[in-house]
Amino acid sequence: MTKGDVKSWKGENTEMQRENSQNFRPRKGHNSLFTFSVRELAASTLLGTLSIFFVFFPDVRLPWGMAALDFIAVPWVIAFLLFGLKAGLLASLIGTLGIFFFSEEAVPFIGATMKFSASIPLIVIPAVIFNFSRFRLYNEAVKMKKVYAFSMGIAVVVRCFVTMFLNYYWAIPLMFGLNPVDVPTSFNWFFWGSQMNPDPLSYYVLGVSLWNTWQGIIDAVVAWLIVYPTKLYKQYGMR
Repeated sequence: MTKGDVKSWKGENTEMQRENSQNFRPRKGHNSLFTFSVRELAASTLLGTLSIFFVFFPDVRLPWGMAALDFIAVPWVIAFLLFGLKAGLLASLIGTLGIFFFSEEAVPFIGATMKFSASIPLIVIPAVIFNFSRFRLYNEAVKMKKVYAFSMGIAVVVRCFVTMFLNYYWAIPLMFGLNPVDVPTSFNWFFWGSQMNPDPLSYYVLGVSLWNTWQGIIDAVVAWLIVYPTKLYKQYGMR
C-alpha cells in the first residue's frame, strides 16, 4: 500500500465517521417539548377534545360545586401512556380550555385551572420516573406495573399538596371572598357538615386529601385499564 493509498483510505474513513456522527446525532426538533409529530398532534387533539365531552356528562358534585367524581382527566393520562409526555401535556391544555369555555360553573377559569393543576402531576411525575427507569410504558411487565403504581402514588401525593395550597390561598378565597385563614372552617362546613373544632386545619387537609386521592386513583386506574388490558398500546402506542 502506497502513501497515496493510505491517505486516500484515511480520508474515506474520516468522511464515513463524519456521516455516521451526523446520522446518529439527535435531531433538534425531535426532542423539543414544542415539536410534535403528526401522530402525536392528531392523538393529543383527539383525546383532548374527547375530555371536553366529559364536561357535559352528569356528575356527582360536592355542595360547593366541585365534582366528586369525573373522568375529564382520563383521556389526558391515556394520551401520555400511548404517546408520551408531550401528548399528555397538549391533551391536558386542550381539555382545560374546554372546561374554561364550556363548563357551567359560576367561575369556570377557577375550575379549569384547578383541574389542570390537580391532574398534571399524574402525567409529569410518571414521565420523569420512567425517564430514569429501564422500564418503558410500552409493555406489561410486572415490574413495569410496580413502577407505574409507585409513580402514580407519588403523583397523587403531589396532587394533594398542590390542591391544598391552591384551595387555601387562591381558589376558595377568590370564589367566595374569604381570607385564607377562614378557608378551613368554611371548607369543613361544606365537606364534613361541621367546623370540626378545635382543629379545623387538620380536617381541611384531610378532606382535600381524601377527595384528591380518590380522584387521582380513578384517573390512573381507568386510564391503565383502557390502554393495557385492551392491548391498545400495541396498536396505537409509540414504541
